Amino acid sequence: MTIVMHGPGVIACSFTDCQGSGEVNGRTYHWDFSERFGPLFTTAKGRELKTQPGVKTYAWIAFERWLAQRKFKEAP
Repeated sequence: MTIVMHGPGVIACSFTDCQGSGEVNGRTYHWDFSERFGPLFTTAKGRELKTQPGVKTYAWIAFERWLAQRKFKEAP
């Protein structure tokens, strides 16, 4: 579980099913993944990024490749 946001009387958490990473153009991207909520991009040490990358970035390309391979491996 990662605390995504906290404030007076509010704590938002991200429950992760697994962690993943992928490389695009020589840079490695990391994330916590939840089947329900999707990826939460993190640093290599597992801390959430203050600004999450947009869907048209290399981080998402790495995530989508990882997700496609993950689903393929789990398919019967």
